[in-house]
Amino acid sequence: MIDLKNKVVVIAGATGGVGRALVASLAKKNATLVLLGRSQEKLDTILDTLKGEGHKRCVVDFSQEKSIQGVAEAILKDFSQIDVLINTAGYGVYKPIEEVAFKEWDDSFAIGVTAPYFLTKFLLPAITKSDISLIVNMGSGAGVFPMAGRSVYNIQKYALRGMTLSLALEFERTNTHFCLMTMGSILTEFGPMTLDEKKQEMESGKAYFTPEWVAEKITDIIQDENRKTEYELYPSNYEVDSGKQDIT
Repeated sequence: MIDLKNKVVVIAGATGGVGRALVASLAKKNATLVLLGRSQEKLDTILDTLKGEGHKRCVVDFSQEKSIQGVAEAILKDFSQIDVLINTAGYGVYKPIEEVAFKEWDDSFAIGVTAPYFLTKFLLPAITKSDISLIVNMGSGAGVFPMAGRSVYNIQKYALRGMTLSLALEFERTNTHFCLMTMGSILTEFGPMTLDEKKQEMESGKAYFTPEWVAEKITDIIQDENRKTEYELYPSNYEVDSGKQDIT
C-alpha cells in the first residue's frame, strides 16, 4: 500500500460534494493538498478545516483557457513535484437536443473535458517526477450507457472516458498512470435532481453512493500499487433506463 503522507495531491473541483469528501479522506492520510475551485470563499472554508502546513488553494474558472493555464503556473511555482492529480469538476446539461444552447454545450466540454485534459498537460512536468505519478478522472455511468434527453452529458462523459483510456495507452510504458473512476448515482447536489429529492428516492428504496464512500474508495485505489486503469462501480439497484434514472 502506498503511503500518502506528504504526497502532493491536486484536487480540481474541491468544493463539490465528491471533492469535499476527497479532501477529508486524503487529509486523514496526511497528504499535502492543493484545492482548486471557482469560489474563494468555499475554498477558504475547506482550507480552514485542514491540519498541518503546506496546503494551498487556488481559484480557477475551468471554463476559461487562460484561467486553467494561470492556475497551473501558480501551482508549479509552489510545487516542483506533484504526486496525484484528481479531476472531479463537472458540468451537467440534462435537456433534449431542441433545448440545448451553444453556451451550455461549450461550458460542458470546457469544464468536463478540456479542463482536465489541459490541466493534466500543464502539470505533467511535475507529475512525471513522482514515484506515484497518477492522474485520476471522475467518470460516470453516463460515459458507458446512452440515455435519451441527456445527450450533452452523455457525450461529455464518453469523451472524458475516451481521453483517459487513450492517455493511459500513451503513457503505458512510463511511470505515469491514468485511472478512470466510472460511477453512478452519488448522493450530491450535482445532477438534475436536488439533494432532498435524491434522499426521498433513497427512502423509497433507490440506492446511492455517499460522497464519503466514493472518496474512501478513490483513496484506497490511489494507494493500491496494483490499481486498474478503469473502475465501474454502481449501486446495487442501478438501472439503465434512458432518462428515468439519475446518473451522476
